Amino acid sequence: MSQATEAVRISGTLAIPRVSRNNRLYLPKELELAVRRLEDREIPVYWEHISARNAIGKARLFWNPEKMEVTYEAIITDPEAEQKIRSGIPFRVSLGADYERVDIIDGIEVPRNLFFREISLVAVPGIPEASVQVVEGAYVTESLIKIEERAVPFEATPKADEDRSWDGGRAVASLRRWASRDGSGEKDTIDWAKYRRGFAWYDEENPENFGSYKLPHHEVIDGTLCVVWRGVAAAMAALMGARGGVDIPDEDRKPVYNHLVKHYEQFDKEPPSFEKLEELRQRANALEEKGLLYEALKVTEEMFRLIGLDFNAPRPKIRFVINTRTEGE
Repeated sequence: MSQATEAVRISGTLAIPRVSRNNRLYLPKELELAVRRLEDREIPVYWEHISARNAIGKARLFWNPEKMEVTYEAIITDPEAEQKIRSGIPFRVSLGADYERVDIIDGIEVPRNLFFREISLVAVPGIPEASVQVVEGAYVTESLIKIEERAVPFEATPKADEDRSWDGGRAVASLRRWASRDGSGEKDTIDWAKYRRGFAWYDEENPENFGSYKLPHHEVIDGTLCVVWRGVAAAMAALMGARGGVDIPDEDRKPVYNHLVKHYEQFDKEPPSFEKLEELRQRANALEEKGLLYEALKVTEEMFRLIGLDFNAPRPKIRFVINTRTEGE
């Protein structure tokens, strides 16, 4: 069998205990216990955190007590993925994990009871201590790790009544009051790590500005941070370009989508396919650029239906112009 048809094996460092760029601390004990919970079971390898139907391989994770790091060994079995790796295309490794809760300690988020779900090969750089090595072949590619840095980590907060209306301004105001030391909601009183829990994305380089937080979908109701179904659907629609869209880097759109999908599952809703929504978004944009507004609205209506929102397409306005003439004209 030629090398081109053999499975590619990769290995390297996956995670270390440290405070990440978005102010989350991964404790050594939490990382170690997460590896032990797998009980030597393999986890899937994806491209860009795509669903299990598109797994490109499998991996085993290991805890190194001397270096206090999580390492991995993976085998890539998808022919197309093998070809990309062997061709030398740069890639990164990203860890997909869930956790039961997040503790806030001195303003730092500490995820508790981690459970490693998958690892992915991605195009976005992250924590520089990680590495990827191609075991087979004559080259070694150094790479990086990204643990969903700018996408706010999912948290299974209590659910508001499913029929609760969504008012983004009202929700954000409640989050500001809740996250402030004195309940005023003023900027200089905000606990920003607490505030970001109500959103799906934030700008890690400017974490102390209200404008850095986007796609709210939680509201504080009677003192409790609650996820609101219509807020989740509205955030998904904005992510896909509705209502003017949202200004975030393209590489963050899929991690944010993954966050929102978990809330869909909380409400027992069928999440729309990222690929299908992307197709509809691009089609609607293309039609709009051609001036085919009615056709673009019909595509947008289909997108809203998949997301779970009602869409009332605006009716074209008919303008009547009455010309009057007087004698002698």
